[in-house]
Amino acid sequence: MRTVVFVTFALLAGCAGSIEKVQTMRAQAPDWYEARKVEFRGEGYPELYTVPELTANGDSLAKLSLSEADVLAALTLFNNDPRAQGVAETPEAILAWAADVRRAVEGQLPAPDFLTDAEVEELKARFDVPRGRL
Repeated sequence: MRTVVFVTFALLAGCAGSIEKVQTMRAQAPDWYEARKVEFRGEGYPELYTVPELTANGDSLAKLSLSEADVLAALTLFNNDPRAQGVAETPEAILAWAADVRRAVEGQLPAPDFLTDAEVEELKARFDVPRGRL
């Protein structure tokens, strides 16, 4: 009976310490933690019944309608913008530029400095040592 009381007391003391640790961690949490907690719980999102329904009375179409002159003016402005122009280079010019750049880069590469076959064999012979077997 004493053992049960002692074990119960030890468990309660351990739980009290861990509850205090959790409370201090929550107090020291960064600012974004509360926002993420709300997001994980699914709070703050609108309910489906609060989303407005679109009606077919044409109010939204009236807000979006432009006159023909406005549409043509916007189209002309778009077509005259330099960013709306097509590609100025031909595929042949692009390939020629790529070839020039490739030649320039390849000219800057240093010569390979690898081990010769004789040096590789010398290293293999140095490390090819018979070992004792069980």
